[in-house]
Amino acid sequence: MILTLSLGLLVLVHGACSTSPPGEVYQPPPQPSCNDSRVLSVAGLALEKINEDRKEGYIFSLNRVADVQEHRQAGSGSVYYLTLDVLETYCHVLSKKNWKDCEARRLHDSIYGQCKAIFYVNLPRRILYLPAYNCTIRPVSSREIATLCPDCPVLLPNNISDPWISQTVTESLKKINKEIGVGKAFHLFKVTEARTQWVVGPSFFVDFLVTESPCTKSLPKACLPPLANAQPVGICEGSLIRDEIETSVSGKCEFFQSQPTSAPESHPPEHQVPQQLASSTDAPPLEEPKGSVQLLPDPSVGKFEDFQEKRPIVTFPVHVSLTTEPLGEVLHLPSHYLLEKEELPIVLPFPEGLRSNECPGPAEYPNSLILPP
Repeated sequence: MILTLSLGLLVLVHGACSTSPPGEVYQPPPQPSCNDSRVLSVAGLALEKINEDRKEGYIFSLNRVADVQEHRQAGSGSVYYLTLDVLETYCHVLSKKNWKDCEARRLHDSIYGQCKAIFYVNLPRRILYLPAYNCTIRPVSSREIATLCPDCPVLLPNNISDPWISQTVTESLKKINKEIGVGKAFHLFKVTEARTQWVVGPSFFVDFLVTESPCTKSLPKACLPPLANAQPVGICEGSLIRDEIETSVSGKCEFFQSQPTSAPESHPPEHQVPQQLASSTDAPPLEEPKGSVQLLPDPSVGKFEDFQEKRPIVTFPVHVSLTTEPLGEVLHLPSHYLLEKEELPIVLPFPEGLRSNECPGPAEYPNSLILPP
């Protein structure tokens, strides 16, 4: 009952803001602030949809809302044009975790960037629809990190042909399979990240996706190879640390499964999802959005100037649009929403070069090394 009332009140407030009293000239409503609680909720939900759509890489978390434009529609819906500054977390997208439950990476191995998204919200119809998004990300400058933390781990190319990476994966998998016991064997699917660091000697750390295959009960060591179309079942961490006496190997895995939704109380107030918005995530599965993620190289690679005197300009060529028509086009939603023709939203070209007042909003992690310009 309380949920129904709160949803109704929000719809009434939204409707009151969307119309003008009879006899008065309509004035477009002011654009919302990037720190507005409603905008933060919408941005968080849009980012959740982006993460759900991705098949590779690590889950993005929201660092700040860089810009927002709201285009209110006939009825009760709005199309939001969002520019979000994001950070990679340590959770792989295949884990299906909520981004709020994932730890952002430490500064020395941060990957940061920006997503632009077009997001349609219609509360009375319980519609949260992400038709398009694009993201551009890049690692933090290794040269700048080296000046701040010379002993921090250094990212390596995810090249399994590298003998040290290959040995680390092989030895880690051997240890993992030995500890798992009889019944199944795990196999390398893909190396997702590799790092090196001097600990007590040269050390290597790898993250990699694994597939599994069954082993026979009568011959525990006789395991079938993975099928050609086998999909990842988990992500593992492995390490190989050498010193003058011995080599130490470790390996552990996290296996993918459906994750329970965390309690709203566990999140900071500014990032809480209103119950009336969260409840709409029970809608039927949507058609996949049109989106991609581009990974740029380390900004310090190939640059020889002194970073203390001249810091290179980092740009994020993010672009997303569903139309080039200045007056916009009708956004056709999946048929199960059963919207009348006059209810269909209008989508405009993504506003470029504009920035709303009070934007960008405050950053969760304000370090300039991981904030897009």
